[in-house]
Amino acid sequence: MFRPALMLFLFSLINTGCVNTEPPPNPFREPVAYPVGKSPSHMVSSDFNRDGVVDLAVANTESNTISILYGKNDGSFPNVVILETGKGPRWLIAEDFNEDERTDLAVIQNGEDSLQVFINQKSTFFFKGTRIQTERSPYAAASGDFNGDEHMDLAVVSRFDQLLILLGDGKGRFARGMKGDPGAIPTGIIAGHFNQDTFIDLAVANNGVPSSDVVFFWGKGDGTFELGDRYRNGMNPLGLLSADFNNDNRPDILSVNGLNDSLSLFLSTPEGKYIQAPDFGAEGGPVSVVAHDWNGDNRLDIVVANTRSNNISYLVAKKQPGFQHPPLNLYTGMAPFFIVKEDFNQDGRMDIAVANNNEESIAVLIGK
Repeated sequence: MFRPALMLFLFSLINTGCVNTEPPPNPFREPVAYPVGKSPSHMVSSDFNRDGVVDLAVANTESNTISILYGKNDGSFPNVVILETGKGPRWLIAEDFNEDERTDLAVIQNGEDSLQVFINQKSTFFFKGTRIQTERSPYAAASGDFNGDEHMDLAVVSRFDQLLILLGDGKGRFARGMKGDPGAIPTGIIAGHFNQDTFIDLAVANNGVPSSDVVFFWGKGDGTFELGDRYRNGMNPLGLLSADFNNDNRPDILSVNGLNDSLSLFLSTPEGKYIQAPDFGAEGGPVSVVAHDWNGDNRLDIVVANTRSNNISYLVAKKQPGFQHPPLNLYTGMAPFFIVKEDFNQDGRMDIAVANNNEESIAVLIGK
């Protein structure tokens, strides 16, 4: 008489992935380290020298420099150029700000409350362009055409509870636009079409008390935003990722929560609202995440950088929204702080690069 209930219980375990006791197979080769400056905190990828191969730019917060590592099509980065910045470079944006078909850089300078633009002149030469004051202690930024003039704009969050819009003119210059209050101690921001209209919106992660939430700003299409929905999540969210995790062609949101070692998944609805799935665990001190289908099952897996555990975690997606445990944990260096994904060796497989904050290095892991 108990057999149907037992079978239902077992099916539930299998369906939720709870019976998995082994980590997934490793999709990466052994990490290869490359030296950068002190306290690498953020990293972007682009083909800066227009040779058809992806390069990397790393913000070195304590060195007051940017390391640009030029890639080869075998996935190696043998050549480096160093750019001197202002105090405390914290965040990078790679875009063609002056519309000359070369990727430029904008760097958030936390130590002097400013944003500095570096214009890509030719090949491996950048010169300092516009420098503009931000709000106090800028921390992260996102880019997009917020006012519909076909020029790239920027949104900057500062740890003293400020959101600032900088409107680009297509010549590498920016004007200060609207300001807003996103919540307590914002530390992450992304841009996207989150409420199902045609205008670019913003999502901001606030990691201060009493916030610990994700707040949306709905774009109006004229460079201004109105305060939108707010969702509670895990403690001290540090970063956000937008991706379609349940294959419904709508942008979901993944929040990395540094204090209680968890990640929060918010699933988009047709009405432009979000439903929070159950939080799931990570290793100690998760700070950054990327998503890709590494195992080829048409569902997005994730790799999380865990600064306190000195490792990265590879988590495979389940059939329903969520991720299987236990993860595969890999050592990449001391205090991995930020992670990017690209096909560095042009073999059709996705690779990753990890900035190691306490080791003055990045680690490149080529996909198998």
